[in-house]
Amino acid sequence: MKAEHAYRLSRFQRICLLVAILLLTGFSQSAHAERAIHVFGVFCNAYEGQSGAINEGVTADSIILNTIFSDYFSEQSWGVKLNRRTLEGKAATKEALLAEFELFSRNIGPEDTVYIHFSGHGVIRDPLSGEQFLNFVDESELSRNEWAKSIAALPCRLKILITDCCSSYPPEFVIAEGDERVEPWKNLYALLLEHEGFVDITAASPGQVALGSSNGGFLTINLESDMQRYSSWERVFEETQKRVEIETEGQIRMAGLMDEFDPQKPYAYSLGRRIENPEAIGLKRPESFEYVIPDSHTRELSEDELWQMGLQQLYLARNEIFARYGYDFNGAFLQEYFGSLSWYEKIPGFKSPSVSDLETANAALILKIEKEQGGPFISSKKVMPGEQNGAETFPDIFAYSSQRALSRSVLQAMTPQELSIARNEIYARHGYPFVSRALQNYFATKPYYFRDSSAKDPTFTDIENHNLWLIRKVERINGGAYSW
Repeated sequence: MKAEHAYRLSRFQRICLLVAILLLTGFSQSAHAERAIHVFGVFCNAYEGQSGAINEGVTADSIILNTIFSDYFSEQSWGVKLNRRTLEGKAATKEALLAEFELFSRNIGPEDTVYIHFSGHGVIRDPLSGEQFLNFVDESELSRNEWAKSIAALPCRLKILITDCCSSYPPEFVIAEGDERVEPWKNLYALLLEHEGFVDITAASPGQVALGSSNGGFLTINLESDMQRYSSWERVFEETQKRVEIETEGQIRMAGLMDEFDPQKPYAYSLGRRIENPEAIGLKRPESFEYVIPDSHTRELSEDELWQMGLQQLYLARNEIFARYGYDFNGAFLQEYFGSLSWYEKIPGFKSPSVSDLETANAALILKIEKEQGGPFISSKKVMPGEQNGAETFPDIFAYSSQRALSRSVLQAMTPQELSIARNEIYARHGYPFVSRALQNYFATKPYYFRDSSAKDPTFTDIENHNLWLIRKVERINGGAYSW
């Protein structure tokens, strides 16, 4: 153990020395004219034996974090670069983390943001010291305190460390993560680019275990949703902490585990500082902030740049071509999104904009990439049971919901009927034997649906489980699932 401890210290000393060199030489100042967000995710989802009980929940955490930076982040409109590193599966070891973190630390500039997330097991060996250790898939351990010190020393404006660990996942628990609607784009920009200092949050207070379910850790699920609702880290943490504590108390009581667990209370070592006047220090929001692709009306887009974007960004980029002309959108999601932008001026009933040949070509190219990625993001016409009008078949609402994570922001704009069909599309792909005559007739027109009377309890993929959980959450918020 002494040798291992000395080894751990020596690796962190090397990292700290590297950070000091960068600070002294001004490396980042000269090399980074452009701001960047650096994301480092560690997901220990390949534990063996009894420890593996949390693997499914940790995988769900990785899906949740990926959604943040694939659906709501835009390099072009935010004017920043995104650099990502991920460790997961059998690669999520202490040795690999130290090596990757050393590389990760090399190209960080003074105006950059670092976002680090760890999901897995954790332990506090000594209750008196309260020091938390992160447990990796190879049973190695790393002091959270030491890692946090290295992160705090990084030469950048904002550092964020989230650890969802010291976890137990009782299957009876159902995670509530807030009923308020999300507005992710502006809030995430403020959290990631208009704060400074060190945001250091862990899942539970010293001496507590952290809880969750196969859908993810209580901290990760609540924090991710609150990051889409609020624009300051103080408010995000306040709401997350309050909800996790109340929710876990109720769930522990219902599960009859009051003698084994205390209500979980997330803990913040620090929450950074919001920059009150970003413009005064040269951090003015770019003029392109409210666009996905600011110049799609003046230049020819390329497939390479579009492939770097998620389905939701592609969908919004395609429709903002028409929104510039005041197009009156039918769908609630597009109405809400563009209605929140200062430049959009809707012309009621206007459906025939005089788009240029360049814009027409760009819109067609974006749609092509959407389809190649499994889209489009959402069907342009959502056909409900009884509305088929003799059509042999029609597109799914979410053709990709078995392969890619869905977006909370689009689900919250859907009707109960639409949410029900979106949920049952996933079941239909497994041959689920629907009892409802309306659903039987509806999915009978789908070329992929083959009714299987034995498929009453399908085995879903991690992505499908995440999407089913998210749809059910929105259905609950809307008053319950629609009954056909």
